[in-house]
Amino acid sequence: MTIYVDPKLIGRKNFQKLVLQFPTVNFVTEVTRPTEIEALITMPKIVKEMDLDDYPKLKWIQYLMAGFDGLDLAKFREKNIDFCNAQNIFSKSIAEDVFTKIFYFNRNVKHYIDSKTEKKWEPIRGELELTNSTVLILGVGSIGKELAKRFKAFEAYVIGYRSRDLPEENFDEIIVTEENLNMAIQRADYVILALPLTEETTYMFDKEKLDMMRSSALLINVARGKVLKQTDLINTLKYKKIRGAGLDVFDPEPLPVTSPLWELDNVYITPHNASSSPYMRNRLYEMIIMNLSLYLEGQPVKYILN
Repeated sequence: MTIYVDPKLIGRKNFQKLVLQFPTVNFVTEVTRPTEIEALITMPKIVKEMDLDDYPKLKWIQYLMAGFDGLDLAKFREKNIDFCNAQNIFSKSIAEDVFTKIFYFNRNVKHYIDSKTEKKWEPIRGELELTNSTVLILGVGSIGKELAKRFKAFEAYVIGYRSRDLPEENFDEIIVTEENLNMAIQRADYVILALPLTEETTYMFDKEKLDMMRSSALLINVARGKVLKQTDLINTLKYKKIRGAGLDVFDPEPLPVTSPLWELDNVYITPHNASSSPYMRNRLYEMIIMNLSLYLEGQPVKYILN
């Protein structure tokens, strides 16, 4: 059995451990003979560029990213290929990043950094707490669930928006309709975008949605840049219609040096780095071990999307 593995994200050391743990598998790190490959454990590039007709034996793709935008999952289903993404790998670090962005604004971090540089003793009274705030999380996947768990520790009221009307631990409400979403946007102190990018979510958060937000509210985007209409957000921030925005993703990326977002004082920017963690490689490796073991045993793999 031949399985392709992209070793860059999991690291060479973990790749060698993988080879030793499954001695009966022929692991390859280059796609030179696609007709022999039965499974791909890979980053997006190969999957987005592949012609499935070149892979007659392919049965399983383990994607090493959570987001699957740009992929037509139906074509894998038609070929009876299981497509799995990397769930529960990046959610903890992304959740912590969201709180970093919120505290940047709530605790006036920039002001105190500037004050230290200028050696000025200038306290700001009445800084905001998360306690008793209302939080709207668009997307109740692994990131949304990790966020909700943490927000409940701050005694926040947590609303989740998704397509399925099912209760979820740590969420006070789950909403599914456009009408209820619009009502929740008007109530929320914090609006967090954690949705996958699909045809339905592309540019869903536009001027209409931004105009519904409270002037004291924060918007955080750790989803994909194209979930949010960036030109509309720039105008919203420029005229200070909301308190601010914490952004990790953009449209396009990298964010051009000419973008007005760089100049605005009510936006906190990170370069699509919310998932950064020293534990990422080991978590990916453990997920690969779990799913590869299931696959070799003829058992259903986890996190199938198609």
